[in-house]
Amino acid sequence: MALKRAVIVASFGDRDRQIHETITNLMEYCDLPIHLVTDRTRRAPRDRVVQRVLQLGELRWREHRRWGVRNANIWLARAALEATDYSSVMCLNDDMRIVHRGFLDGFALAEKFGVCVPSNPRIYVRYNAMGADATDADLERAMRTAPYAPACNVSPLFASQLPAARTLLQAYLDELETCMRGTLAIWFASWRTGITPVYLPEFWCVCEGNARHIRDYRKRLRGKTHDIPPMMLHVGQKGVREAFDA
Repeated sequence: MALKRAVIVASFGDRDRQIHETITNLMEYCDLPIHLVTDRTRRAPRDRVVQRVLQLGELRWREHRRWGVRNANIWLARAALEATDYSSVMCLNDDMRIVHRGFLDGFALAEKFGVCVPSNPRIYVRYNAMGADATDADLERAMRTAPYAPACNVSPLFASQLPAARTLLQAYLDELETCMRGTLAIWFASWRTGITPVYLPEFWCVCEGNARHIRDYRKRLRGKTHDIPPMMLHVGQKGVREAFDA
């Protein structure tokens, strides 16, 4: 049976430029179908793009400055669970840029292991629990788990239809009801279910905290110096744009 793969992108708010650039970038690197989950019809490249335009009642926290991020976490997980026509999907926020074709390995890893997420430059769960949207209660709960476990990001998130993947994603959705930091909610889901995603290197989601280090990273192997390429850039962060002229 041939593998079927797709990309799911979330975009909420006044983001026409961002989504246009993201979809154009995706089309440069792959010919996979693209599903866009959004709160309005977008003027985006149309080839292979299917838009799912949500109704007002399907969105939450509209009074909060980070309502777009919070809704993206929920709707990407929901869309991944609903994508039963595909062997695996890649879920992205609308401010990511692919810079290396090796990103396609994320699909293969998800089909083998279930879910894949990139590591976070905050390094440990303890420090990730001090990030945006996390509360004192979240931090206290994190400290009752294994606070020096690796912290993750959730864009990109690769997921397959394996039972373990579906269990983890459903638990992640449950955690998002009370924990608004998606990267921490997936850790709580993992701790509760005993199902851990594959943690991809930070190079899969270059953030401003590690952008210059990754840009300049070299390794001498078999007598030659090699560049170690990043996979994706979080260009929504100014430091990433500056480091990579993106």
